[in-house]
Amino acid sequence: MSEQAPSDEPQEQLSDEEELEAARQANKFDIRRIIGGVFLVYGILLTVMGIVGSHHIKTKAAGINVDLWTGIGMVIFAVVMIVWALTRPVQPEPPDTRGQGSGRLRRAPAT
Repeated sequence: MSEQAPSDEPQEQLSDEEELEAARQANKFDIRRIIGGVFLVYGILLTVMGIVGSHHIKTKAAGINVDLWTGIGMVIFAVVMIVWALTRPVQPEPPDTRGQGSGRLRRAPAT
């Protein structure tokens, strides 16, 4: 096998407008929004089932309406996830630090 030499070509730099558009696209599919949406749908479904379900099903677990309480918990969790995603959106890197990374990843020296 032949080893490839590192490329001398500069990395493609995105303009500020392209960075903003990439951040907008990332926010649309933010995992916090997806998780919040799924939990909201199932939470509402369980809450409704806990309210309108039969008395026998509602009191099956030692007299506790598990569907209602689980649904309320899921709705609260969904609201927390969606509020978190909306208040802390993905933002593009500032131009002066773009491409440098966060500096958090430390690699072991090559051996």
